Amino acid sequence: MPPLVILGLGLMVVSCVVSGFDAIRTMRHGREPERRMRAFLLAAGLLVGGGVMVAVGLAIG
Repeated sequence: MPPLVILGLGLMVVSCVVSGFDAIRTMRHGREPERRMRAFLLAAGLLVGGGVMVAVGLAIG
């Protein structure tokens, strides 16, 4: 498996961890919408970036 694919899959896993951490923290403490939106955009960016890396890695390799 090309290294770019492995890195992309790793970013996708990190996206899930960020999203889960935000959900658990919200359940425990409650958070204002601005912070939730920031965490959502971070997780979404990591997911899209990982998907692009996987696609490029598979196209090259």
